[in-house]
Amino acid sequence: MTKKAFFIQGAVLTLISLFLRVTNMGYRSYLSQKIGPQGMGLYQLIFSIFMLTVTLSTSGISLAVTRMVTAAIAAGRRQRVRSVVARCFGFCLTISLCIALCLFFLADFAASTFLGDPAAAPCLRILGLGLPFMSLCTCMKGYFLAVDESVCTAVSDTLEQVLTIGATVALFWWKAPAGIEEACLWAMAASTLGEAASFLTSWCAYRRSLRRNTPAVKEKGQGVLRGLGHIALPCTLSSAAKSLLNTGENLLIPRELQKYGLGYSEALSQYGLLQGMAMPMLYFPSSFLTSFASLLIPKVARERELSHQKAVAHISGRAVQSALAFGMFFAALFMAFGDSWGQAFYHNASAGAYLRVLAPLVPLTYLDVVVDSLLKGLDEQFNSMKYNFTDSLIRVILVLCVLRFFGMESYVVILFFSTIFNASLSLHRLMKVSQLHISLLRHIAWPLLCSVLGVLLAGELLQHVEALKGFARVFCEAAISGTVFAVCYWGIAGLTRMRGRIGGTAEKQAE
Repeated sequence: MTKKAFFIQGAVLTLISLFLRVTNMGYRSYLSQKIGPQGMGLYQLIFSIFMLTVTLSTSGISLAVTRMVTAAIAAGRRQRVRSVVARCFGFCLTISLCIALCLFFLADFAASTFLGDPAAAPCLRILGLGLPFMSLCTCMKGYFLAVDESVCTAVSDTLEQVLTIGATVALFWWKAPAGIEEACLWAMAASTLGEAASFLTSWCAYRRSLRRNTPAVKEKGQGVLRGLGHIALPCTLSSAAKSLLNTGENLLIPRELQKYGLGYSEALSQYGLLQGMAMPMLYFPSSFLTSFASLLIPKVARERELSHQKAVAHISGRAVQSALAFGMFFAALFMAFGDSWGQAFYHNASAGAYLRVLAPLVPLTYLDVVVDSLLKGLDEQFNSMKYNFTDSLIRVILVLCVLRFFGMESYVVILFFSTIFNASLSLHRLMKVSQLHISLLRHIAWPLLCSVLGVLLAGELLQHVEALKGFARVFCEAAISGTVFAVCYWGIAGLTRMRGRIGGTAEKQAE
């Protein structure tokens, strides 16, 4: 893929990803108005259990397909691609069907034991129906990434999102749910419908893509199971362990808060405010990064296969610099205007307060997204998963040890420690394997200064404009801050580089 094509595809994916994040935030805002913080807490807990089964069904498969298809194309053996993907399909379908059956039959036990609400069992069952669709879509996502057609995946994700939201709104409009359990059931049913539609869309695009990118003559793929074992198995085992710990952590938080002295409803509400409202807002802008980060995997993998170490170091350096600058800007934005975001999305001041408190984590959180993708492209997925697993284990231990004594404030401290710990290990490993160097001035101090200037100027301009409310105010705050940041960060840097080139040309002419 050329540099121009890379950025065009990245821009398209970013726009689609932004649309998905915006609609998802709107969807969560709609749900929070319908079922309140307690309902959002239950919704998040159900998804925590479901995400464990998703991890077991899909983790590592997309990366394995991307790496094996990329290797076949780089070696000039495109006739093997169909066989490679087909074998991965068979593997995924077998695993996902087994896990879906387990979830179906164990739903009552899981709802009673882990959620403390037997009425939530139907939600788990109906989510299990979507597991095979999700697993097969994961395979196709890996293929599309390898052949530089990730837009196909983005389109299917968009259809899934639109159908999920539309079906949920239609069900709520048709008949108001009798309780939060019924409301969650309808939301889960809409989600499963969206997964099925996403699979059908991806399958049609996949069949067309095969005709474009693979020859009519087929060749049996060699070493597919070995590739799955080398790439997917470590990811699956580590991700499963991490997901199990994350699920355990999410289930423990309301229980430990009850031991701290809160009632069940209040504990669930506190959990819903943080994990169901504040954290999605925190991750919302990362849609600008995730698309480009996913495209880095095959790009870095190709350079590594060709032993282009300088290219790997250059790509890694630019990616890390962009992630840190992006994170610095949104950290400043959330810290300055978090209350506006909470009111705009959820009409809840507590969600905005959590966002302001967690804002300093944003640069490291967004950096970790990019670093993980780079490590996967450099065949360092095992180390990446090892760091994530250790981080999750420490978090569970800390939740068990301190939450019952100090309440929700201690969990915020745990999040800070966890994020710094994980990002530090991952970044250190990337610097070692890619020969990346971090400049304190260029990578940290300069973008931080530009970010602070942007939010200060936006605050001064808007502090007396009382007419702006809700999303209009959020948009103006982000737009003014972003414009100032862009002018300072890229504009002045561009002028400096231009002056340097002009000076260099003048010196050569003088000589």
